[in-house]
Amino acid sequence: MNEHASRQLSKRADAGELVRIRQGLYLPTEVWAALKPWEKHRMKVQAVHELALAPPVFARESAAEVMGLPVVGIPRDVQTLVPPGTPGGQSRRGVRRIMAVAGDPEPWTMFGLLVTRPVETARDLAVHLPLERSLPAMDKLLQRKALPGSPNNTNLVFGEEDVCESAARLPSMAKQRRVLRVLDVADGGSQSAGESRSRAIMILNGFPRPELQKPFHDDRGLIGYPDFDWEEFKILGEFDGLEKYSAQRYLKGRTPSAVVVEEKKREDRLRARGYTVVRWIWDDLRDPRVLVAKLHRAGLPSNAGRRVGP
Repeated sequence: MNEHASRQLSKRADAGELVRIRQGLYLPTEVWAALKPWEKHRMKVQAVHELALAPPVFARESAAEVMGLPVVGIPRDVQTLVPPGTPGGQSRRGVRRIMAVAGDPEPWTMFGLLVTRPVETARDLAVHLPLERSLPAMDKLLQRKALPGSPNNTNLVFGEEDVCESAARLPSMAKQRRVLRVLDVADGGSQSAGESRSRAIMILNGFPRPELQKPFHDDRGLIGYPDFDWEEFKILGEFDGLEKYSAQRYLKGRTPSAVVVEEKKREDRLRARGYTVVRWIWDDLRDPRVLVAKLHRAGLPSNAGRRVGP
């Protein structure tokens, strides 16, 4: 880009017409404003890649965002790896340098970017993030499904044994134990980041472990698969993500109001079988006390005042 063009872009950014993503890379302000927070981070990751002299390897939340592992919360900086023995932990111009773990396998290329493999990505999130933010990625990993954009490798899916092997390469026992604690409570039956975060709150507040996605029937046939089942207490839990009422893959040609009616009928059938059904949404997870109170009101006991887990 010549100097004149660069000055013109800078002037448009100063005037509020453009947003500077990184030096020389801009987006129209209205386009940037319409992006979700994680989409903005993904744009920053792409910008770091485009301007790098050598292709960087992305790690932690930045890698998870590229490969589609669910992330709760967006980091301030784009996260990249530096070789073992190189000083890490430094941030400069919106990029955080993280020291790689000695012995880790070569990174994957996904969507044209170098990233730590899914198993190392989930492992590193377990080490560095609280359970509410790291459990969604570990749950997703244990679904044993190849992530979109995975290379044509022999091993595209990972299980508990792969996580243990990856954790064993970490340089301290404290970090290894942290990963194994997250692995111990992870469940591939979780269907969304919201369900995983809900379960993390339950674990941290001492609630009994629920069974996930258990099929329920009555004399009319299949009722459905409630997200959480505490059979001993005849309590079912349902996390309602906004996608259920907006995304076409969930609507399947129905209107949002029709989906609400169907959900109500399904809930009535479950109640007729003697179950208490408690529902919550994303907003209820922003303050864990809200979900805790809802579960208590439904009659689910917990070890009050005792937080457990990573």
